[in-house]
Amino acid sequence: MSLLLRTHPDPMHTAVIPPCVPPAPEQSATVENALLQALAGLAIVIVPGLDGSGPHHWQSRWELFLRRHGITVHRVQQNNWARPTYQDWKAQLQRTVRTCHQPVILVAHSLGAVLSARMASEQGLDGVVAAFLVAPADIDHYHGPDSGRVAGFAPLPVTPLPFPAVLMASQDDEWLSMPRAHALATQWQATLVNAGTVGHIGNHAHVGLWPDGMLALDGLARSLRPRATAPTGTTPHLS
Repeated sequence: MSLLLRTHPDPMHTAVIPPCVPPAPEQSATVENALLQALAGLAIVIVPGLDGSGPHHWQSRWELFLRRHGITVHRVQQNNWARPTYQDWKAQLQRTVRTCHQPVILVAHSLGAVLSARMASEQGLDGVVAAFLVAPADIDHYHGPDSGRVAGFAPLPVTPLPFPAVLMASQDDEWLSMPRAHALATQWQATLVNAGTVGHIGNHAHVGLWPDGMLALDGLARSLRPRATAPTGTTPHLS
């Protein structure tokens, strides 16, 4: 089972995947096994958001699961999760990506997704072949209690990202409305996936290992196979 993802969506007609239907228990193992196969030969870089990702966050669960099954996973470590600055966080993300020896997929959440998108749009990220951006914090429109802590990451990029991306958004996310998610996906030429009603998909989302997210990541990873397996020194073509 996989999602059909368009790696280069028409900017005027961004692909939108409808709300996820939770897989039956017997399907979860199939989703997990398929993802492991799709990620073979790739490295995952986990990019947490504001305040980091705790042990019950889907990012932390994925990190343990993927490492246990032989997938290379690196996690960006920030010196200050509570009072972030764009320059410091950017340096740590760049440093983490440089340690990887395989093509990288960024798996980013919230402010980490904003960091990834902004860095990629401004200067690119050598070695990164795709980004899985979950609930990017809409810092240009969010006016909640934490807005002051993230203001230094503005503005959000408005140009296409230099690699294929999936933007996964929830219908009841206080940080990102669905209309804004669609607008960002269009600007970034990312495939928008509707995650259903799971809030900000963060530490308090209670999504467990999040099979819906795994399914979306599986589709993205499979779309990259020509790029990921191309011989060194060649420029692979993605259809």
